[in-house]
Parts: sequence; structure tokens; C-alpha cells
Amino acid sequence: MSHEPEGSRPTDDQAGERLRRLRRLGVRRGRQGLATSRPSEKPREKNGDPSAAIESPAIRSLKELAGAQEVFTPHGPCLVAETGYDLGEVRGGLPLVTALTISGAAAAGCARNPALADFDFHHAGFIDTETTGLSGGAGTYIFMIGIGMFEPATDRYIVRQVFMRHPGEEPALLHVTTSILARCHGLVSFNGRAFDVPLLNSRYAMHHQPSPLEEMPHLDLLPPSRQRWRFRLASCALGALEQGILDFQRNDVDVPGWLIPSLYQEYARSGNPTEMVRVFYHNREDIVSMVPLAAMLCAPFEGDGDGMIESPHHPADCASLGRSFEELGWLTAGERAYRKALDGALSPEIRSTVLNRLGWMLKRQERRDEAVAIWNGWITSVPGPDPTPHIELAKHHEWHGNDLAAARKWTLWGLHTAKELPPGSQREQLLSDLQHRLDRLDRKLSGTLPTEHKSS
Repeated sequence: MSHEPEGSRPTDDQAGERLRRLRRLGVRRGRQGLATSRPSEKPREKNGDPSAAIESPAIRSLKELAGAQEVFTPHGPCLVAETGYDLGEVRGGLPLVTALTISGAAAAGCARNPALADFDFHHAGFIDTETTGLSGGAGTYIFMIGIGMFEPATDRYIVRQVFMRHPGEEPALLHVTTSILARCHGLVSFNGRAFDVPLLNSRYAMHHQPSPLEEMPHLDLLPPSRQRWRFRLASCALGALEQGILDFQRNDVDVPGWLIPSLYQEYARSGNPTEMVRVFYHNREDIVSMVPLAAMLCAPFEGDGDGMIESPHHPADCASLGRSFEELGWLTAGERAYRKALDGALSPEIRSTVLNRLGWMLKRQERRDEAVAIWNGWITSVPGPDPTPHIELAKHHEWHGNDLAAARKWTLWGLHTAKELPPGSQREQLLSDLQHRLDRLDRKLSGTLPTEHKSS
């Protein structure tokens, strides 16, 4: 489950669906049905022969339904399910193998984290957890840990899901997770930096086991997803990205993430494994979807932004990439992304943002004539009361164009435009600043203020 603020609180429709599911399952309110600890269930011997052990029907049924195997550790048993995917499997128009073409430098640029410069998707673990609650804390258990890895020996992407049937199996779950992560040199998650990893570290500490996550390089896909797609998606939850970006629709086996804690509580109370199969599916799909998502997010950052040229991008995404490149100091790539965004259809708000950033970028590089063209184009192409381009043109003509009459004209236009803004402190401050500029220009034009006098 991708634990993130967006979508974590159920809507009215979701809440109704949740109540219907819980009533059908016979779930009782409260935590009285969830044991905090009980001894690991060991197979019962038949006629004193350990090799003829008989498992309880509930355990056998869960193993069969989820395709899991029981694994024994020094801390007791737990279940592990393993699912393989061909590297050519396509999701979001990309085969899974595409992630293996992404360099560490691109991952570092995408995450704005130089520590990821050597990140290698060949040896990364794509991790996601399912928990008994969404708030974290000492009372929250992790009952499932899913880890996806590329397996060179088989040319497949393998998802392993470690599952505890009750809290008494948590030490075993953590032990198996450590053994799987021993082959990983880095982590990929979706909101794992804020939720999964801190919670895992706390569970390891509680059981006096060393955490394998402490020093591992970590690429969290949620922050760059928000940066890339916030202009055109209302939500950047993983489910929303699957539909809006990967064009992928899960089947009806899936279960909403917010319902999962209640489903596990019911399983722990009754031993009925039916709904747990849906949780296995949900977790597995999260881990598979992270692979093409990571490739999509990182690819434009190859070659200091040259990777953007290689594939088409939505104009709004180009706007987001331009800002990312600008923040990285990749000004050539940033300008290219902004201009590509302006060639497409953008909302007035996004177009204003792009023109503002591009004009500012050109101004910083002393490319003032090009900046003037941007500001003029802004005024003629974007409706709405935004005095920013008028102010920039007034500044340019006063301090660099030596044309006080033109500076006064643009200041007057700025005042006229600012008066159309909604009432508030921002409007009043703009009007005050523009009136101050107009008064100064009038004094300069009348000769009562030297033209070389410069005011901020």
C-alpha cells in the first residue's frame, strides 16, 4: 500500500463501501479481535512423525490461495509468496526492462539528490508495505513486506511478499526481509521515505534486529511525481498515476488501500484468508507499477536534461521539467523545456507561470531583449489581471532601455491591471509599489529627480 496524504482519508462513497465490506465480513468494531502476540503455530505431528505434519485448514488455505510457501527462520515461521514477470511486460507503454537503462546520474537529477549518482536499478529493491494502520507509531504492525527485484539469472522481475499470520511472526518476517534486501544496493519506494522506512526501522529496533535500510541509497518516487504531474492531475496517489500516466487499470480483485488494515484485523480474528488474497494482489501491483513509473520519472534527466528530447511529453509536464532543470542549474535544458511547453496547449495559469520563469531565466543571463519579447508575448497571449509583465517591462525601460516614457506607460498599464485583482493585501501592496514607481518616473521626466537615481 502506498501510504501518502493524498487519498488516505476515504470519501463518503468509499466509507459506504467500507461499511458494506466490513458488515459482510462480520468485522467487530475496535481492536478486541486482534491479538498482540501469540506463539507461532507449528505443524501438528501425525502419529508422532514430524514429516507427516498436518497444517491447520486456515493456514493451508492461505498458502494455496496466495501461492505462498512457509519459511522457517531462527525466529520461527512466516509465509513468502513469489511472483515473476517477463522483462518485456508493458505498463505505461514501457516494458519493465526500460528501468535497467536508467543511469544513476538520471536518478540523482530526478530526486535532486547527488548521493544517488551511483544508483543502479539492476540491484535495487522496489519496496512497499501493508500495515495495521496508516498513522504509524509503536502500535502499528507491518504484516506484509513486498520487495521487487530484477533477477539477472532468470531475466525476470520477481516480487517476493513476506507475510506474518499474526504478530508473533513479526521477528521472522523481519529476518526474511533482511535476507532478501541483502542482495539490494538501493531502495525504490512510493512515499517510503516518510512512511515505510521509518516504520520498518522502528520495528527492527523493537525486536533488536539491525535494520538493513539505514545506509541504503533510497529513491522515493512520490516527491518527483508531485513535481512532474501536479499541473495536470488532481491527485498524485499511486492509483491515480496508474490510471492517468501509466494508462493501467487494475482488475476487480484489487482492494482500496484504506480498507486493508480492517481486512487484516478480520483475518487475524477469524483466520478466514479470502480477503487477504486481494491484499496480496494490491501490494504486488504497487510494486510492479513502480518500475515503469521510475523509468518515466528519471529518463528526462539523462545527459543533464538531454533525455527530454528523446520522447514526447505533455506541455504541462514540460513546464514542470523546465522548473526541475532550472533548480538543478541546467539552464539550457530548462529553457528548452519551457519553450517546448509554450508550443503546446496550456491553461492561462500554467502559461503565465512558464512565461514568468522563462523571462526571469533570460533576465538573469543578461539576455534582456529576449526577455522583453517574452514579457510582450505574455501580455498579448494570456488573459487575466496579472501585472507582472507590465512591471518587468517598466523596470527594463527605466533602468536598461533609457526610455522613461515607455517605462511610465508600462507602469500605468500595471496600475490599471493591478486594480482588477481581488481585494487583499497583495493587491494593496502592488498598487502602492506601482504608484511609488509612477511618482518617481514623473519626477524624473520633470527634471526634479536625476535619472541616474535608482530606487529598489
